[in-house]
Amino acid sequence: MIGYGNIGREFARLGQAFGMRVAIHARPRHQKWIELEGFDYAATMEDAARGADALSVHLGLGAFDPGAQRYANAGLIGDEVLSLLNHGAVLINYDRGELVDVAALERALASGRVSHAAIDADLFKDGGTLSGPMLPYLKLVEAYSPRLELLPHAAADTDHPSRVAGARQAVDQIHAVITERQVTNLKGSLPPGFVDMGAKVPPGIGGITPRHLAALAADQAVAADLAGAGAVVAGFWERLLAASVEEREALLSSEGEFFAEAANRLSTLLRNHHLSGPFTSK
Repeated sequence: MIGYGNIGREFARLGQAFGMRVAIHARPRHQKWIELEGFDYAATMEDAARGADALSVHLGLGAFDPGAQRYANAGLIGDEVLSLLNHGAVLINYDRGELVDVAALERALASGRVSHAAIDADLFKDGGTLSGPMLPYLKLVEAYSPRLELLPHAAADTDHPSRVAGARQAVDQIHAVITERQVTNLKGSLPPGFVDMGAKVPPGIGGITPRHLAALAADQAVAADLAGAGAVVAGFWERLLAASVEEREALLSSEGEFFAEAANRLSTLLRNHHLSGPFTSK
């Protein structure tokens, strides 16, 4: 995995759920959270790609350089990265088409280094003229069509629940701007007289925020469940650590089942209330 934003993280969790060992390259400040979630941290893109059976990129284009007339991350996935994959690996780019060096991908397909490539990118048609970041990939179709999946970046055209949640959030944000002069997910400068409400994503997306914790704390039943289950789990291990070797057998027999119940309860509560992932103060 290249990138540890919301989408990259969710994609990594899917791989983990299927029993894959997931290595993620991201900025060093993400290393702690990547490892806490059970992923391997890769200091470089090359480290992430080395020996991988699948490579998925989730970076965005980066800043635009007016002088060079290109984005910072354009062509980032090139020969150096692709050559380190296991022979017959899969390349997934559902981010931006420009992130992959198409000439390097063609060489990787020809050599068999990449057995299959899945690309999602914009393709525009004006009359009979095609344009957009998908365009360079089309020249690969004749030679490699059985090994290519090309999608025209229409991921939003779906009835998936995440789209419904996103639409509801958008309506709520617009209503708050009009009626309360509150702006969520601000882009650009804040208009005079308006209040910046910070960032917000649909439930279950992203990590843990103070706002998220405050909302859970305001629900006394939920907070009590979390505190109770956490206390049982912590108390059990504290007593085990303090016990002698002889005392541990009796403790495990008398309290092991209570620990297992509390541990499963806590795990379910953490999952249901989206208490996983990196902490951010925003």
